[in-house]
Amino acid sequence: MGWFLSPHITELMRVARDCAATNFMVHRGSKKKLEKLVQDLEEIKRLLDPASTTFVNNQSKLDRLWQLKEDIHEVEEILDLFQLEIHDVQSTGIYIFKNKKVSGQLVKVVKTIGETREKARDLQQGAPSSSLILARPETGHNPVMNKGSFFGYHDKYDQLVKMLWPQPIGNKVEGKKIPLVIAILGHAGMGKTELARQAYRDAKGKFDRRIWVHAYGKNTESDLLKEIWKSVAGREPVGEMNVTCLQRELEKLLAPQRCLLVLDDVWNHESATHEVERKHAWQALDLFTRCAQDGSRIVMTTRAKICSATFKADAIIFLDGIKDKEMTFLLNHTANGTTENSDQGVQERIDRQVPKLKGSPLAAVEIGEDLKKKTTSKEKCDIIDDIESHLGTVYQDHLFTYRHLPPHLQRCFQFCSIFPYNWRFEPGKLSKMWMALGFVEEKAHPRVGNGVSSMEDVARGYFDDLVDRSLFQLEQSKGGGDKQARYVIHEQTHWMIRLVSANNCISISGDSTSVAKTSIPATVRHLSVASNCLDELRKKHPSWVLNKLRTLLVLKNDDDSKSSTVDKGILKLFKGVRVLDLTAATDLTHLPGTIHNLKHVRYLGLPSTMRNLCDEVTELLFLQTFSLDGKKQNTCRLQRFPKHMNRLVNMRHLDIDMECIANISGIGRMAKLQGPIEFKAVRASEKEGHAVSELEGMDSLRGTLSIKGLDAVPSKEEATKARLEQKSAVKVLKLEWGPPDPRRVNGGPADSDAVAVLEGLQPHRGLHELRITRYPGATSPSWLGVKMERLTSLYLRNCRKLNALPVLGELPCLELLDVKELSCVERIEGGFCGAGMFPKLKKVVLDDMPRLLSWGDMPKLALPELAEVNIVDCPRLSSLSGLEHCVCPLSLRVKGLTAITPENLPAIFSTGVSSYKFH
Repeated sequence: MGWFLSPHITELMRVARDCAATNFMVHRGSKKKLEKLVQDLEEIKRLLDPASTTFVNNQSKLDRLWQLKEDIHEVEEILDLFQLEIHDVQSTGIYIFKNKKVSGQLVKVVKTIGETREKARDLQQGAPSSSLILARPETGHNPVMNKGSFFGYHDKYDQLVKMLWPQPIGNKVEGKKIPLVIAILGHAGMGKTELARQAYRDAKGKFDRRIWVHAYGKNTESDLLKEIWKSVAGREPVGEMNVTCLQRELEKLLAPQRCLLVLDDVWNHESATHEVERKHAWQALDLFTRCAQDGSRIVMTTRAKICSATFKADAIIFLDGIKDKEMTFLLNHTANGTTENSDQGVQERIDRQVPKLKGSPLAAVEIGEDLKKKTTSKEKCDIIDDIESHLGTVYQDHLFTYRHLPPHLQRCFQFCSIFPYNWRFEPGKLSKMWMALGFVEEKAHPRVGNGVSSMEDVARGYFDDLVDRSLFQLEQSKGGGDKQARYVIHEQTHWMIRLVSANNCISISGDSTSVAKTSIPATVRHLSVASNCLDELRKKHPSWVLNKLRTLLVLKNDDDSKSSTVDKGILKLFKGVRVLDLTAATDLTHLPGTIHNLKHVRYLGLPSTMRNLCDEVTELLFLQTFSLDGKKQNTCRLQRFPKHMNRLVNMRHLDIDMECIANISGIGRMAKLQGPIEFKAVRASEKEGHAVSELEGMDSLRGTLSIKGLDAVPSKEEATKARLEQKSAVKVLKLEWGPPDPRRVNGGPADSDAVAVLEGLQPHRGLHELRITRYPGATSPSWLGVKMERLTSLYLRNCRKLNALPVLGELPCLELLDVKELSCVERIEGGFCGAGMFPKLKKVVLDDMPRLLSWGDMPKLALPELAEVNIVDCPRLSSLSGLEHCVCPLSLRVKGLTAITPENLPAIFSTGVSSYKFH
């Protein structure tokens, strides 16, 4: 039930209140209608909780909920139009509303929502308890397969028993400590329980006591202790045994014995409201580890990685399917008791179709059981030819995983069904789409720290939650230049969400005939389509169906056929889209001006082939993310960029070339903009670039902030207007002055104005990385040595007038100091430490410092973690005595001109513990 309501209803109430409160609301009676709308939405939310996990199976109620979802979408569209008109009035000062239909639409939707409110109580009445503890059959410890029919996973079984059985070399396996808690992790139908059963059976005689517990739904310490008691004592708990009593009785039973405890089918406690509650059940294991004899083991099976973390698993055995040959053996053995099929025609079909089962032992068993019931070759061939439609048990098992999710994760995960199989998901891009669709609320989330609760943080928390439930898997890196983390969805899981989301999400691929074969239900709101199918889509489906879509994702063609043209005729069919991703429309070089008709769009993705971005883009007031494909590969080549991008005041992410961002005039109006951002400071007389004061209100900036052209900033007062100390989400700050005046490079005076400007650019204390380039001042800012509590990396580049290194010893987190082209620095001495030391400094780079003579004595224990020093082109450097007291083994690399020789190195390099190399 909660899935139908989503976060939209809360956001709609806020927007409706804001619209009703504005002084520009001139439609007659609109203020009262909006207030009535808020009241009705509030009542619906109270009666039908958006977080409700109640399942609705009654078709009449389902129809009403679909209608409610439709009504809420209509309210969203009308409120968007109201906000656009209010924005126009505020911008122009002309009190004339252009869209006369808006008021009439509002009257209609207020009436509809009012009727829905009256029916909301009926929807809630008679609904089952809102609990995530769904019914699930108990599992027993007896193996389904005997040793002879246990096909596949032999390496996993060997790995498991090595950690379970007593080892001749003591409590170690191959020199490693044996884990106490072992998690068997894998998707539905992957054979986790059967692998645990095989080990449980073979553990007889190797443990004093074996305990098998079906752990599903046992979310508290009491629940789990009772199940362990039942297995150990062979009976239900006596009376109202409390936790203390259970602990005492179990301690008596377990204390003198070496035990094997198997917790089968462990699930995350989804209804837990906080982390402590979610981990209640683990306390039962704490008792087991304290009571049972040394050498006892715990094995748990689970689908969710988060459960292995909750129960503090020391080792994880991941099951991702058995090989096709083993699948064939298992299928045939289930069907006829042998590994071969005597009917050659049937066997050939099995060999062809087995890869579709994706290594799932449950799928092989299910097909084998179906074949066992058939007597003729034709009947068997019919099953094998249509193998996927005979996987009902597998589908239901995967569906259970989906139904166990809370509504907000169901909503986000279901959306992923519009992407093709084996799609490589980028968490950032997917999160931005979820935000654009209203799936994400700006509120507290367990993963969000330090009080920060932006939509980006919450959306990434949702993604990480799905990873923790093993619904996304990190793709193994294939090397290459792109280090972006990408994730995949197991194909059977993807197949399941496509089936479960068929009324909401549709994907059309193949050739243009695929469109004719695919019907789009009226309830569908998210569509992906191959680019060669767009023309056929326009012909076959009425505009009223396409107008209601909220997502249009254009995919690459499956073949080399010609793509459809994305023209104004195509775009006008999708007036309701929030997410428009055309990155695969690689024939697109110019965006049609009719893009301005897509008034509701929040996410716009365009291909790297784009050359001309029309001015109409700046009319998309609600746009949150604008992305040009090819940014990471530096292949986007825009020749024309809209002049008034600063009109897009709701923009949060500009995933485009930094150069384009640097040329957006009036960027300070885009106060919600995040990052990475390159800011080009200019003098008041220059036209292109930014005044530093524009940064003042941009407190949403996060990630990387680069400010270039700081020589154009005239004073400390002007620099202070940037309010960098308020940009608490910025983690990397790059400050860069322009190229120096050739007349002042050698021997000219230092720039005193630059000293004041840098002083005024004080960042917040939580900054992680700072880069200062071409700073022409002689002294360091006062804030650098003492107020950067989280700084881990400091780069000083081409600061040719700086006469000494900053005092950095009081930076508790500094790990890297990289210094290059500091022409005036002659000595590094103990004053470099100040009153402190470098507790975490691991690496120092000194590059192109022509006047540097020595790295002098340092206080003892000043460099306890220093492990690497690189020196490049320091021709006068002759002493490194400051390294004498280094504690860790040190690697010294010297390259280029230098006066250092192996003979004048500190004594630590003669002991063999530290090493050096001259290039």
